[in-house]
Amino acid sequence: MRRKSVAQGLAQTLGGGLIIEPSHRRALARVRAGGVDITLVEVAESGGHGAAECLALCARLREEAPQCKLLLMCPELDRDSVARAIEAKWQGRIDDFVFYDVTTDYLVSKLLSM
Repeated sequence: MRRKSVAQGLAQTLGGGLIIEPSHRRALARVRAGGVDITLVEVAESGGHGAAECLALCARLREEAPQCKLLLMCPELDRDSVARAIEAKWQGRIDDFVFYDVTTDYLVSKLLSM
């Protein structure tokens, strides 16, 4: 996760039950190893990890760990990311998505409800 303020807010609220992994490859390995119930995948606004790459990661996660819930976080002003997130939700490739501008409390409640 590149948004450090979001990661810090989640870590503060959720405590020890949270693993923050910025590397997609290492995140996939952690999920493969087991014990991960929910994965929050951030679509970066710039510098890689765009919607297509993140949805490809979600597809691999879904295939290798079907029990793991997938929550995509995307920029609300990026029409392509939003359209891809909506389509992925409709098709069951992710469990849900949120926008960057959600509050930490909302994000925590979304994660806990999954």
